[in-house]
Amino acid sequence: MMNVLVIGGSRFLGKAIVENFLKAGIYNVYVMNRGTRANLDGIAGSFQCDRKDKENFAKVLKGRPWDIMVDTILDAEDLQYIIDTLGTDVGHFIHTGSIGVYGDARRIPAPEWLPMMQSESEKEGEVEERIFNYKIKQDECLQRAYNEKRFPMSILRMSNVYGRGDVPLDGLGGRNPEYFKRIIRGEVVEVSENGRALLQPGHVEDLGRAFLACAQRPFTIGEVYNIGGDWSLMIKDYVRMIAKIFGTTAKLEFVDRTELRRRYGHADDFVCQHMCSDITKAARDLDWRPVINLEAGLRDNFEWMKEVGKL
Repeated sequence: MMNVLVIGGSRFLGKAIVENFLKAGIYNVYVMNRGTRANLDGIAGSFQCDRKDKENFAKVLKGRPWDIMVDTILDAEDLQYIIDTLGTDVGHFIHTGSIGVYGDARRIPAPEWLPMMQSESEKEGEVEERIFNYKIKQDECLQRAYNEKRFPMSILRMSNVYGRGDVPLDGLGGRNPEYFKRIIRGEVVEVSENGRALLQPGHVEDLGRAFLACAQRPFTIGEVYNIGGDWSLMIKDYVRMIAKIFGTTAKLEFVDRTELRRRYGHADDFVCQHMCSDITKAARDLDWRPVINLEAGLRDNFEWMKEVGKL
């Protein structure tokens, strides 16, 4: 049986990835995390290790031959450490990326060949690093390692993820339960800009399946795949769908990002720009498509929030 290491495999997307490898029945699945959450039954073993503890991290990386390694939490510095430590001594390294790297995409839906684009605010010299620029650095690190050293990587660029295990995205780009409580109470809720930015929610169970599909196809090494929902909708219609699930009507206030920064200290870029990717390459190469209906998936997500006391 092949050895699989999932880095960050105890919650949400990482948990869904582990579940899919376990269901396949042909893998010894190990997880590495900080040990703050219980691991799934059926795994072959676990490593309690903070990724910043390089000495122990190296022991995990070199502890056994890894046929497949899946990363859900690492930054560019961590990825470079793995590349320097392992070289090509790993069968297949699969990284969790983001479709946010396409920035203010000039082509919708965004295909994988579209150049990555840093946010305008960083180009203008702001000290604060804007959202998704750090994901660009991760992808650049891995693609450089593949091109120069043939490091056996694949990148799965996620859309925003929802489902049991985490609060879904709210209309301001956060995951704040209070936003949904305001909708339930019939209060006015803000939506960024004019609310016409496209959003592509992907259910955690659908996205988790894609990692197994990628791992089972060695020809995907060196490739990038967009993984997300089957369709996109405007953020204002997303909030209206949520209100419908709650049995009410959304009362929306459209607020530009300057005012949002004044009110909240930030304004998340990805609800002010299109987050819409083309998933046809994944459908073709991975034989993968999302199957969970958005409204039904959100309804179940809110049921989970009620069960754990978040609603």
